[in-house]
Amino acid sequence: MKRRNFIIHATFSAAAMAGLSYPSLAKPQRDKMDRIGLTTVVFRNRFESTKPKNQVLEDELTLLRIPEYFVDRFNVHHVEMWTPHFESTSKNYLNELKRSLIKERCKLINLQSEGKFDPSDPLEKNRLKAVKEVKNWVDIAKSLQCEAVRVKAMKKSYSKAVLSLNEITKYAKSKGVAILIENHNDLFSDYKNHTNIIKEVPSDNLGLLADFGNYSSNPVMFDSLKHIAPFTRLVSAKTKDFSDQMEHMPYDFQKCIRIFETSGYQGIYSCEQWGKANPSYDYEKITDWMIENIKESI
Repeated sequence: MKRRNFIIHATFSAAAMAGLSYPSLAKPQRDKMDRIGLTTVVFRNRFESTKPKNQVLEDELTLLRIPEYFVDRFNVHHVEMWTPHFESTSKNYLNELKRSLIKERCKLINLQSEGKFDPSDPLEKNRLKAVKEVKNWVDIAKSLQCEAVRVKAMKKSYSKAVLSLNEITKYAKSKGVAILIENHNDLFSDYKNHTNIIKEVPSDNLGLLADFGNYSSNPVMFDSLKHIAPFTRLVSAKTKDFSDQMEHMPYDFQKCIRIFETSGYQGIYSCEQWGKANPSYDYEKITDWMIENIKESI
């Protein structure tokens, strides 16, 4: 390990043991666009695998098209990919996807992994299957030079989640991949669980992913974001529902960003949208709105 990387990892580990805040996945840059990312989740209606069943597929997207599309349309080079959008995990496909990212000078910052099984499942055979699913995505992340894998929602047993994450982070560390735990309308939407996991799994490649939208109410959301901000390595800057006048109705989006900026967060805000199905939405326009509001707040 190079001296510089050793120092960074050693500092991260010491912070974990002391319960201190973690450095984010990205260093501060002069250009505000260097702190903005975008996930394929926003455009789920344009992927064959995730479009509504009763909707005709128009202007289809594939992961191989995403790097060029994100750069040409939004000037975004930090890419998140939702794993249901992978058409294949073959070596040839992954190599082609990697070439597409390199060609557009894009960085794959996170795989938002999904799977059939829950890593917090008390049933051991299912828990082990879930761990295997995440490890498979870690292998894919390594092959794509992706920085991190977000573990899917964990809704059953906190103690089993700890057990699984200890195994997953150990494996991911051997591959040079970070593991992110999101407040995903699950056990970790309780900020106490979300912050405690850092102490329960004291690995220097484990961090929090903060999602603006996955809380029971706005007061709970704002309070929780303040608690998790010091441990956050990546922010999912999520919007939900918009009025016809392009007003974001559920909560103050910029206030969420200010919470992280005040905490000293210097990482990436990855744009995401998830709300009620609305066929009238223009998701490119929504993405423009998110980018501009992030730029105004950082």
